[in-house]
Amino acid sequence: MQPLQKFGKELGIIFTFGFIGATIVVFIATRADIAVLLGYLAYYFFMGKIVNRPKYVTDLGRMIVFPIPSALGAFVGYKLSYLLLQLL
Repeated sequence: MQPLQKFGKELGIIFTFGFIGATIVVFIATRADIAVLLGYLAYYFFMGKIVNRPKYVTDLGRMIVFPIPSALGAFVGYKLSYLLLQLL
């Protein structure tokens, strides 16, 4: 796999991790039990991907590559979670 493709894949995983984490908060606040269950299942699936991969050893990885896509994913998850609740 090309380095740029691998980097893009990692950004997607981190974004999704942040997205799912933010949607769980809204699901809990709105007491949507099925959505909470599905959110937790998805969250812990991605937690396994995050934990079981090579760790970042550079400042670039720790200070930019992980936090920025994670925060962007969390914000998008927060904004779209109400739409997701309507679909459930």
